Amino acid sequence: MLEHLSIFIENKPGKLNRISEILAQEKINIRAFMIAGAGTFGVLKVLVDKPGQAAQLLCARGLAVARKQIVIAILPDVPGALNKLLASLSANGINVTDSYGFLLHSGKSAAVVIECDMKEKAINTIQEQGYDLLTDLEKLSV
Repeated sequence: MLEHLSIFIENKPGKLNRISEILAQEKINIRAFMIAGAGTFGVLKVLVDKPGQAAQLLCARGLAVARKQIVIAILPDVPGALNKLLASLSANGINVTDSYGFLLHSGKSAAVVIECDMKEKAINTIQEQGYDLLTDLEKLSV
């Protein structure tokens, strides 16, 4: 199963750059990221090609890092596609605890990263809706 990292960071200039620099030096590719800021601190969610190695490197440099299992659904780039997916997950009792998305091909497809309870049930629900799952980040292309 795919993973992303949750990194607790100070909301100060240079903190995000420090993380990207550490990963770049070790040739770890950042595929997507998002930051949820809350005052003086925030949580950086980052999707990388080598999550285990990235987590070890960042922890060794004093950062608080958690590895979280995720599901990535590939949706058509049309109005209502995300709503259909979320309604289906909700109807099946699946709680989405964190999520972010990004466009893959304009007018064709988008990726939705989902952190949730009941991952296997979420996978089945996504597939039952006719959506594809991304299972290998190397296949992620824009």
